[in-house]
Amino acid sequence: MAKVAAKKKGANGYKLPDPLPKGEILIDIAKKKWKLGTSIGQGGFGEIYMAQQADSKSTNYPYVVKIEPHENGPLFVEINFYIRNAKSQDVDEFKNKKKLQTFGMPTYIGSGSHEHKNEKYRFLVMPRFGTDIWKLFLENGNTLPSSTVFKLGVHVLDVLEYIHERGYVHADIKGANVLLGSTKENKDQSYLVDFGLATKYQVGKEFKPNPKKAHDGTIEYLSRDAHQGVPTRRGDIEILAYNLIQWLGCKLPWETDLSKPELVQANKEKHMSDVATFLKICFSSKKVPVALTELLKYINTLTFDGKPDYLKIRKMFVSEIEGNNDKLSSPLIFKYMRETSPSKRKSEQKTPNSKKLKKNQLKILKILWM
Repeated sequence: MAKVAAKKKGANGYKLPDPLPKGEILIDIAKKKWKLGTSIGQGGFGEIYMAQQADSKSTNYPYVVKIEPHENGPLFVEINFYIRNAKSQDVDEFKNKKKLQTFGMPTYIGSGSHEHKNEKYRFLVMPRFGTDIWKLFLENGNTLPSSTVFKLGVHVLDVLEYIHERGYVHADIKGANVLLGSTKENKDQSYLVDFGLATKYQVGKEFKPNPKKAHDGTIEYLSRDAHQGVPTRRGDIEILAYNLIQWLGCKLPWETDLSKPELVQANKEKHMSDVATFLKICFSSKKVPVALTELLKYINTLTFDGKPDYLKIRKMFVSEIEGNNDKLSSPLIFKYMRETSPSKRKSEQKTPNSKKLKKNQLKILKILWM
C-alpha cells in the first residue's frame, strides 16, 4: 500500500498549504469572486498570491491574497481585525473627520473560505502596495532624510490614532510593516500593515504584567509595557519613537545583543529614564531633533491607560518637517531607490528579529507587497 506523503510544515510548526494554480477562483463571504495570479511568497503560516477580480481582463493584479490552511489560525486573527476595523466607510469617515488629505490605513477588501483537493483554506484579500521602508532604509545606507522620517511618523501616527479610537493597539510597528503606495496617486503615502499582533487594550484597571505575553513582538522596538506583556497606547507611541531614531541613522543602544529579552528590557528602562543621555548616545556628534526629545519626555508623562495627545505629537513632527524647509504634503524623498529581484533582496537584507514572526514568515514580509 502506497504511503501518503505528510503535509509539509513551516519553521514554526504550522502546516503549509499546497500550491494553488494560477487562475484559481476564490469566492469571499460577500460572494465576490477573485482570481489568483502567481504566488509571491510562502512563509511559516501560508502563502501569498497576487490577485484580481475574477471578471477582470487586465494583466494588472492590484490585490494580494493571504491563504492558510483552516487549522493554522494566525490569519484568523488578522481577518477579524480587518472585518471589525477596516471597512472603507469607517476609514473614510475618520479621514474626513480629521481633514486628512491622505490616510495610511489599509481597507478591508474581502475574506472567506476555499476548498482545493479536499483541503479547506481561509483567505484574506488586501490592497497591493509598493516597497517597504525597511528595504529603502537599507538601500539608503541605513539612514533616511529627516523630513521623510517625520512625514512617515505622521502617517503612522494617524493610523495609530484611528485604531486606538477603536480600542486596539498595533504592537508591531517597524519598517517592514510600513509600505509605500503603488500608484501615481498614493506613491507619497505610507501605509501601516500587518495587524497579526493587534490586540485590545484595557483602561481603568491596575497595570498587571502578563508573563504569557511578555516580549511579544519585534524585540528591538518593543515598548517597556510590551516587554511586560501589557498592550498600551503609549506603548505604540514608544515603539514608533524607536523606529524614528533608527530611521534617522542611529543605532539603538540595545541592538548589539537581542538574544536576551530581559536584558533588552532593562536597557530600555535605563535609557528612557534619562532621555537626554539616551539621545546623545544615539546621535553622537549629530544634532538631536527637538521633536524626539519632546516626544520621549512626553511618553514618560503618560499613564499606562492614558490617551496620547495625537495632535500634540503631530505638531512635534510637523515642526521638524517645517524646520527643514519642507511641507508635510510634499513628496517623500529617498536618496536612493532601485528595484531588485526578491532573491537578491533576500541576500541583501536583514529583517528585525521577532518572537512571533519566525524565519520563513519574515521572508514573506520582504516580498509580500512588491
